[in-house]
Amino acid sequence: MRTGAPDLDDVEELIAADVDGLLPSVALAGAQVRSIAEAQREGVLEPLTQLRPRSVVIVCGSTGSAMSAAQLVIAAISSRIDVPIVFAPALPGWIGPLDVVVLAGDDAGDMALADAAARSLRRRAEVVVAAPIEGPLRDALGGSGIDLSPRVRVDPRFRFPGFVAALLAVFVSLAQVRLTGNVPEVGDLADALDEEAVANHPGNESFHNRAKLLAARLDGRAAVWVGDTVGTTVIAGQAARSLVAVAGEISAVAEIGDVVRMVGEWSARTGSTPSDAIFYDPEIDGPAPEDPPRIFLATTPTREWYVRRRFDGLGDLDVLTGAATGDAGDPDGRIAPPGTHTREDLSGDSPNDLQSLMSLILRIEMAAVYLRLIRTRT
Repeated sequence: MRTGAPDLDDVEELIAADVDGLLPSVALAGAQVRSIAEAQREGVLEPLTQLRPRSVVIVCGSTGSAMSAAQLVIAAISSRIDVPIVFAPALPGWIGPLDVVVLAGDDAGDMALADAAARSLRRRAEVVVAAPIEGPLRDALGGSGIDLSPRVRVDPRFRFPGFVAALLAVFVSLAQVRLTGNVPEVGDLADALDEEAVANHPGNESFHNRAKLLAARLDGRAAVWVGDTVGTTVIAGQAARSLVAVAGEISAVAEIGDVVRMVGEWSARTGSTPSDAIFYDPEIDGPAPEDPPRIFLATTPTREWYVRRRFDGLGDLDVLTGAATGDAGDPDGRIAPPGTHTREDLSGDSPNDLQSLMSLILRIEMAAVYLRLIRTRT
């Protein structure tokens, strides 16, 4: 570890280095989601239960993580719900009384959100607001709309779980619309995130702390993030954005096919494979070859066994999954044996993936915070 920087297992130094309070803020992911569950219990979403909308239109702000959250939820449930979902940067011109419009974003001054609110209400669409209700957005709403605005104050860089929970709650509340699959309860998502945050607490040593282990893997090495489905690719992109925003760590997002070609070209250029590095001896082998980027592949516990075997030849590959139910404290994870999952489970994203993927993104965000702290001079 660098001299003058806090050690990952020195709790006092880590806390002293966290002058911006990022560790407490990122650990509020479960609280964000639980606030949405509380809004459900209060009946905030009750107006949606009697609707059978023509479409659900999600309009996201131009900044923040709302766009990634919308893409993840759409990937998970779009094939399982009997209503068209439209994701747009601005309100489409055909909106009418039969539609539900969801406004999601961090910036209440975003005029795209304010314009979408005003036009949706003018055309008598049902409006759900998952953004701060203040400034121009509040003026455009004029007291109307279903209020799912953030109740828990956190750093905007850690808003992703709250947006996912808000969007999922909207679709679950459409009781007149058929939604199939094992859809997690919002409260259960909150519990899973709390478990992940506790498992990655700074007081837990690196050996038992997957966020610290990930931070150590990221430190001092170029990284490429990939996913094996649309939803996990969203997680890969969100991981790269979190690392830049929180730790200043620049990494790339790529498709698996491009990564396979990159590794093949690197091996042809250097005459070695990524796995050769463990046998490298500078006194015998001479100057060290150029290191290839470390590859981080996001997937789910359901598909982990298959992904590991499919991409076993990629060399320096880290396969990352969120914790399965009740598994957040197990740093070794569990790889499901073949034959225990249906083809539908393995063919793409499903609502049941949301819990593990949200746990995974929280772990990555906590790793980004740890990475920032160990690079902070005391």
